[in-house]
Amino acid sequence: MPEARLAWPAAIALFACSAAGSVVTLRPEERASLRIGDVAAVRVNSNRHYSVGSAGTALTLLKRTEARGTTVYLYRAVSAGNQTFVLTPRDPGPDGCISCVTVHYFVEVLK
Repeated sequence: MPEARLAWPAAIALFACSAAGSVVTLRPEERASLRIGDVAAVRVNSNRHYSVGSAGTALTLLKRTEARGTTVYLYRAVSAGNQTFVLTPRDPGPDGCISCVTVHYFVEVLK
């Protein structure tokens, strides 16, 4: 009967994961709307070395993964409000310009 004891917790875990909010891939320089519980994904080319900063408390970092030249940051929407992510590259753009190569992601979390 050990299989039966393991099957029940596995079923509960599967249900809990499927009940979680949806995953929304954020797009640079576009506003995204999420609901509390949703997960936002920020995908960044790993070959470009960015520093990720944010303003707001509506989202919290779940995890960071790397695969096939892309770094993916997953954030969960935890409270209503606005959040902005600012990705600043290590290397400046033409003529030393930082703002012309900085990328923004704008998120509004609704109840």
